[in-house]
Amino acid sequence: MVDQQQRAPETQWAVPGPDRHSLTRAITGLGLPMAAADVFGLLVLVGIVALMARMSAEALYIRALYVPLVNLFAAVYAGIGISNQVAAAISRGRGRPRDVVPLAASFARVWLAASVVLAVAVILAAPAIGSAFGVSAGERGLFESFVRWMAPAELTQVGAVLCASSLRGFGKAAAGAAVSLVTAVIQFAGVAVVGLGLHGGIFTVPASIATGSLVGLALGGYLLRRNGLWPARGLAQWRPEVVGHLLRVGLPVAATQLLLFGGNFGLLWVLGRTGPAVVSGFSAAATLQTLLIMPGIVLGSAIAIVLNQQRGAGKAAWMPAGLSAGMRIGFVLYAVIGLLVWLLRGPIGALMSGDPRVAAVTSAYLGAVGLTYVVQGPVLAALASMEQLGAGFLALALNVFYFVVIVVVGALVVDRFGAVGVFRGIALTNLVGISVVVTAFVVVRRMSRVRGS
Repeated sequence: MVDQQQRAPETQWAVPGPDRHSLTRAITGLGLPMAAADVFGLLVLVGIVALMARMSAEALYIRALYVPLVNLFAAVYAGIGISNQVAAAISRGRGRPRDVVPLAASFARVWLAASVVLAVAVILAAPAIGSAFGVSAGERGLFESFVRWMAPAELTQVGAVLCASSLRGFGKAAAGAAVSLVTAVIQFAGVAVVGLGLHGGIFTVPASIATGSLVGLALGGYLLRRNGLWPARGLAQWRPEVVGHLLRVGLPVAATQLLLFGGNFGLLWVLGRTGPAVVSGFSAAATLQTLLIMPGIVLGSAIAIVLNQQRGAGKAAWMPAGLSAGMRIGFVLYAVIGLLVWLLRGPIGALMSGDPRVAAVTSAYLGAVGLTYVVQGPVLAALASMEQLGAGFLALALNVFYFVVIVVVGALVVDRFGAVGVFRGIALTNLVGISVVVTAFVVVRRMSRVRGS
């Protein structure tokens, strides 16, 4: 029995590596379903906004005002979900599948504690938030009610998020993607059918979030059982190692989520002096860019899952090969994406807006930045990998430096060179970002020498 347990990581719960082909298969096998789920989830969010626009201008306005609070809640569950994914990957490497669900249960306790405090604070502060956002007196009551229903609805997402991240971390990316996809589809269908079709109005949004999340939890529980991760003992037992994961991984991941919002806000502030057409054109390009960079971030997660499995199995010496395989995928993928975006910048700009002035700005941004995606995509993958390997604060510092540089450079050049000068500054900063990939290799090689778990 002891011998079987010792050999578990080598047999039933084998980890990929060290050869290039097995690593490439493992990373792509994880990355493809994860990317599909994340892209679809983003499209659902855009679709819900479009549905609310068809309900009424008031509904769209209220939803737009809630966006900063969405980012706040998203930061919390991104930090906890990614931390749980890392813990599940390490459990896979150690050949201990029965640890996955008890760890998720401990993360759920942290989620509920943090989210309940946040939700209560948002509910109590709803009038002050409305005043800060300048909501008109006629819409103040609707905004406050919407906030007070959305805050508790956000709490219901914990189960589906943790089930999906547990499955992904353990290497069952398709099952994890199924949980995320079903949750998103039900949320969209609820708003489309009840909110728009049956004239249920704006409050179908929190109801649909709660319904989709509960169905996602049920599906997640079934898939955990089907993949041998349930039933599990020790669900009520607190696992103290989750604190370390949250400090090393969750906290910098959550901070990065908030930083992305703040960085985009800073660029909008810089471009604000160039006129509404430029702001609208940049916003359209930024929306598209969110979709374009998502595969890079997902690739980083897939790389980190493989590397964390190797750490858990005591195969840390394989980690540099895993990172190399992932970076090769990233450079090839983004060479294609960057070239296509640059070549099609004109048609893309026209597609994003019917206003020729706005379309021209979008096209100018993609013309300046498009080819640099060949570097930016792998850079984002490297940053996401470092976040999930315990070097999150280093990744956060690099992200802070990046956004500070592009905002400061933009502010210095915008009056003399206009929006094109700002866009070229972003492009140059993206190219300099290749140093982040080098940093990731230094971090991983150091980890491969220092420890194996």
